[in-house]
Amino acid sequence: MQPKDWIPLLQSLVWPVVLFGLAIWFRGAVKQILNAISDRIKGGAPFEAGPSGIKIGAVQLPPSSATGLTGAEDTRAVDDLPHPIYMTHTAVRDSSLDRGGQPYYRLRIAVEADEPEILDDVEKVIYHLHPTFRDPDRTATDRRSGFEIGTAGWGDFNMTAEIFFRGGGPKLVVERYINLPA
Repeated sequence: MQPKDWIPLLQSLVWPVVLFGLAIWFRGAVKQILNAISDRIKGGAPFEAGPSGIKIGAVQLPPSSATGLTGAEDTRAVDDLPHPIYMTHTAVRDSSLDRGGQPYYRLRIAVEADEPEILDDVEKVIYHLHPTFRDPDRTATDRRSGFEIGTAGWGDFNMTAEIFFRGGGPKLVVERYINLPA
């Protein structure tokens, strides 16, 4: 077999080898994605696979009460909008915080409610920032500030907050996309 006869074989193997290598390199992330998809499907999300790709719908939660604070054990309100308590945020550019040529922003994250008296029943809020933050899980207990936390960041990310109520009722989990000004 001539050396030039190997070229078509090697060309046909390049992409499978590259994809296999990437799957090995990012195996942790691939496993997390596959587990998340599996959990969504087990939770009752509609699943569709075909020539146009894969589509996974939202998990349908049981209807909540008028206040949205009671119901099934899983009180995650992300898919049951609108809910009475939600996260808000502000982002202000602060060049004094810049590191490594990366522009940083001062972030203020809090919770608000359609009916402010609902927040009187909140004991604490545990915010779950992106895992790249130092101390990504932060607890706020000050009702007067709207359970506000402050931090600095350089990029957009999704986060969740667990809202715990006095008397030990079911917690409420809310989600927000933290975007920075352009």
